[in-house]
Order: sequence, then structure tokens, then C-alpha cells
Amino acid sequence: MPLIQLWTEITPAEAAERELDLARDLHITAPRNEEGERCPWPWEPQQLVGAPLGQYHCGYCGAMVLAGVPHLDYSGEERVLTEENFAEVFEWCEPSKMRFGDVNGQLRTVGLTITQPVGDRIIALFGDTVIRDGYGVFSVRKAAS
Repeated sequence: MPLIQLWTEITPAEAAERELDLARDLHITAPRNEEGERCPWPWEPQQLVGAPLGQYHCGYCGAMVLAGVPHLDYSGEERVLTEENFAEVFEWCEPSKMRFGDVNGQLRTVGLTITQPVGDRIIALFGDTVIRDGYGVFSVRKAAS
């Protein structure tokens, strides 16, 4: 058995039989709600197959989910900005602009300026971690100095 198991590989019946609690069973992945908290029992929505398709709040974590489909995951994504993945992160952070700076007396690309949906701009330099939350809003965790 792998060290980490995907929650999506477990059926609702198996989860109930094993009495799983993903707030406690950290060796199993879990979708996160809008607040970034792990859902302790994400199999609830998919058990509603045949129910009218609609949104409701998960009874275990409060996330907005859809009846009859697997629990939505509001986890953010994060990527460390490097020279090697610059083009990929540049496209992922659309709209963004290249950021230039003086490197050993030469004008070089040193990172990105990312424009937020509300118009604010944040700066990510090589080595920083760019984070996109479940709503598509970016933040930057600066590299350790």
C-alpha cells in the first residue's frame, strides 16, 4: 500500500466500513473547503446520485458542493518560480508581466508582476512560491533569505 492514498480511490461504502475521518487519517488525501480545511468525510455528495442536481453545503466541512458528484476541492495550487519554469508560471499567472532587474550589471528577467482580479499587483521573484487559491486569487510566499 502506498504511503499516501487518494481519497477518490475509496468508495463511500469502504469509507463507512473503515470509519474514516480524514481530519484524523492524514495518510489519505482530502479535498479542502473554502477556508482551506480538510473535509473529514468527503463522500457525502457523491452518495446523492439520483437526487436533483444542485448545490448545497457539505454537512462535514461546510464547503459548497454538488449533489451526485465527488466533493469539490478548493485547495490552492502553488509553484516555486524558477528560471526553468518561468514561461509556464508566466502563463499560469495570466495576466502577468515580466519583471526586470539589474543582475551583475546587466538587465535580466528576475521574476513576475502578477495582476490580481481586483487590479492589485504583487511581485514574485525567482525562488518565491506563487500560490493560487480556490478562487483564482494569487499570493506570494517569499523565499527564505
